[in-house]
Amino acid sequence: MNIENLQKEVYFEDDGMLRDIYVLNTTKDDWKKWVEIVNEKYVVDFYNGQTEKIEGKINFETVLDVWTGKTDKLNEATIKLDAIDIKCHFFTDEEIENDIDPIQIKTIEDHNKLMDYLRTISKAINKRVILTPENIREVVLIDIDREK
Repeated sequence: MNIENLQKEVYFEDDGMLRDIYVLNTTKDDWKKWVEIVNEKYVVDFYNGQTEKIEGKINFETVLDVWTGKTDKLNEATIKLDAIDIKCHFFTDEEIENDIDPIQIKTIEDHNKLMDYLRTISKAINKRVILTPENIREVVLIDIDREK
């Protein structure tokens, strides 16, 4: 598939919507694996809501503090795949949700980097990873399963 087809069928060129990356039915252990692989393999900007500073690695203990009610100071991370920014807001431990802006996928190489990220996450967590239009889980645009 070429980038023009991908933009029409997956990224929808510039429709103004983000795309969601989901790993559903997760646990804190799944999240810990995700944090470990992301911190190991990618450039990360982690906004620590408790310190109100940007850190170079995701602080999993800080994320846990929000989920366990020790603090209400929210955190967020940006995982950088060169020109692609993958955002994570740590809403709940029950699913991993990342956002991408489809206009950042401009070349087949960009698409391949995103696919590598999805495969890396699926393998590390040993769960299915899907890419959907924003807030529309039922419409799966890309489906990566660790078994495939």
